[in-house]
Amino acid sequence: MSIYHPWRDARRRQHLAIEFVDDLPHGVRGRITGDRIEVNRHMLGDERRCTIAHELVHDERRVYPIDRVLRAREELAVERIAARRLIALEQLVDVLGWTRQTDEVAQELWVDVPMLVTLVQSLTDEERDWIDDQLRERGVA
Repeated sequence: MSIYHPWRDARRRQHLAIEFVDDLPHGVRGRITGDRIEVNRHMLGDERRCTIAHELVHDERRVYPIDRVLRAREELAVERIAARRLIALEQLVDVLGWTRQTDEVAQELWVDVPMLVTLVQSLTDEERDWIDDQLRERGVA
């Protein structure tokens, strides 16, 4: 089980530059514009990791809808892809084996709480069953 490293992924994309900025609109953590990812410089490490992973998915998909509803759908799709890259189910099970506190789980997985919530909300019934089975086998369900 390997850990996804957004920074390493970004380095391989020679067409992209990452810049930490102060002038993003309120509530915007990051954005991609052409060949540049702008990241709010005041975020913590886990938030930066999640934001860069999210923007890298945008770089791959290159889908930027103008329509508000389609844009919201694309953002959700991008966030789900990023969450699945950042959080392996095996790692989630390991952490759930000793804590169910959302903040602790997120911190241990090197993600922010919104990214963790996105992953949990996107789990299929089969994935939920697998997680439950794994926790039962460990005696912590």
